[in-house]
Parts: sequence; structure tokens; C-alpha cells
Amino acid sequence: MWPLYIQRPSRQMWNPSCPASKVCSHVITSSNIVDLTPSIADQSLPDHLPTTTTLRELFTRYLDINAVPRRSFFAVLKHFAEDELEREKLEEFLSEEGADEMYEYCQRPRRTIREVLEEFRSVKIPREYVFDLFPPLRPRQFSIANSVKTHPRKIHLCIAIVQYRTMLKIPRRGVCTSWLARLEPGDQLQIGVQRGFITLPPDLTTPVICVGPGTGVAPMRAIIQERIHDGTYENTLYFGCRSALKDHHYGKEWEQYASEGKLTYRAAFSRDGPEGVQRTYVQQLIREDAARICELVDKRGAWVYISGSSNKMPAAVRAAIQNALVTEGGQTEEEAKEYIVKIEKEGRLIEECWS
Repeated sequence: MWPLYIQRPSRQMWNPSCPASKVCSHVITSSNIVDLTPSIADQSLPDHLPTTTTLRELFTRYLDINAVPRRSFFAVLKHFAEDELEREKLEEFLSEEGADEMYEYCQRPRRTIREVLEEFRSVKIPREYVFDLFPPLRPRQFSIANSVKTHPRKIHLCIAIVQYRTMLKIPRRGVCTSWLARLEPGDQLQIGVQRGFITLPPDLTTPVICVGPGTGVAPMRAIIQERIHDGTYENTLYFGCRSALKDHHYGKEWEQYASEGKLTYRAAFSRDGPEGVQRTYVQQLIREDAARICELVDKRGAWVYISGSSNKMPAAVRAAIQNALVTEGGQTEEEAKEYIVKIEKEGRLIEECWS
């Protein structure tokens, strides 16, 4: 399987292992134009950076002012605060006693660099220190949602447009997903493809169990398409979303495969039930199917794939499989726990989850 890396409009991928602050200095040739030159004689600039640009271009294409700043940001920022009270507050954040306060101010509400600078108004950052303060705009990673055997020379993506409000009721929009949503047919974008870590069973008769709620279904679709193309129909998919009418990704495709006997499809629609009734998630469906899960995993050596948000879902799915081994397979809790660890080490349980 192959994850896809998409960089928001930029000439090349940013290499996080080569921060520009280590190799760049700035020679200002005019009020708008900036020449970038190495500050260390035997090093060169990262390939993606132009040698001549503008500050507007830097902050549009290369630097991320919407990132949540780290402690190192405040450590540099305090040197450029001209107001004494602001400087004292920054120093307080950096003290051992102020760690909790900085967390409550910055990390917990996910306050961005731009919002911090709007509050510390006396800060004046010299251009020469831009790369020391502002992190690079990182490439975004998306799993490819199709098999190249089924769709040659095409890349399908399943992307949720990030849009929410913080605990301070401040609206947030995803940098990359918002940009992708504005693209028109015919627009060009720069991408890179990198080998992923999902592998398929070498024996085509080996069953697979795919668990992919939400956009986590993307790599599951690639797996299932690949196996069906190869004539292998021992495939099970557990999919979960809020509503069958609103975010049932590839629903018709799954139902078609199921009607043809090529896929066992189980779907949980957590918000479609009546008020007051407990919501249903993929882990509940796995517990309902405990006998079948035990048969597939313990007796037939099925491979298990879990993809999606890395909050509570992956652990809940593991617990549901472990429960099946106990209730239907006669294992003790400790034996079932060790069995889950064993199949993960063998490569039979693979997670592709993100925070």
C-alpha cells in the first residue's frame, strides 16, 4: 500500500531533518525582495527554497504561522519583546513553575503562532531570525484509496475537510484540506509517493479483516480492491461513520461487493439511532461477531488491518478481538493479550492510524 504526500502550494517537499535555521541567513536587497544564502560555507540551502523571494512568499508557501508553537518558539521570542510586561510573561512561561500555565495558554486551546503574536504586540522579529522562529510548512500525508490494479495510473483520495472550533470557540480550518477543497478540475499540484508499510498475506486464501472508520477506510479500500482483483473473496470490512446518508464513504461499492459474495460488510452508523439509545461503533460490531472473529483470527490465521484516528478506536478494536479469543476461543485474558502481541510481531495485525 502507498501513502500519498501532498504539499500545499510549494515548489518542492520540505525536509524536516534539514531545518533552514541551520543553513540559512538572509541578505535583504530591498524592502520586499529577500535573498537567501547559506550561513555555513560548506552547506547548501534545502532544495525546495528559492534563492530569491519575498517575505510574503515565505509565509505563504514555506513557513507555517498556523502551527501551535513549541517551547523553543517562546525561548527565542522573548528576546524580541520590547514591552517589559510581555517579556516577563514569556519568561514566566519558560520557567519550571510556568510550564502548566504555558500548556493552558497554548497547547490546550491549540493557540496558533499567529494568535500568539497578535497578543504579544511589542515583539519585533528581525528578518534574519525568521527561520529560527517559524516552523516549515510540512507536507500532508494521505493514504491512497485505490488499487493500481483496479484503477491503473490513478490515485484516489478520501479526505475529510478539517473545520472545527477550539475550546475558545475560535474557528479552525485545515491548511491543506481547505486548499484542496478550492481546487478546480485541471489545476496542478505537486505530490510525492512514498512506500507504505501495509503488506498483504502471501497466501491468497488467507482471510483479511479490515477495520476502517471514517476516512480510515481509504487504505482498506485499496486492500479490498487489490484482493478482489486477484480473485480473493475472503474479505471482511468493518466501517463506521456518523450517518448512512452523510458520510457513508464508498457505501454503494461495499454493498455491491457484498451482494456478489466478495466481501462481508458490517457498518456502524453512530448517529442514526434513536435518542437515548447507546451509539454503535465498529468495536461493538466486532464483539457481536465474536464467534466469527475467533474462527478467522485464531483458527484460519486471518490478517487484521486497523486504520483511522489514533484516539480510542484502535485500542477498543484490539480489546474486542481479545474478547472474542476469550469468550469463543477459551483463552484466558492474559493468553489473549499475548496472542494479540504475537500476531502484531508476526505482521498479521497492522495499524495505520494518525492523531
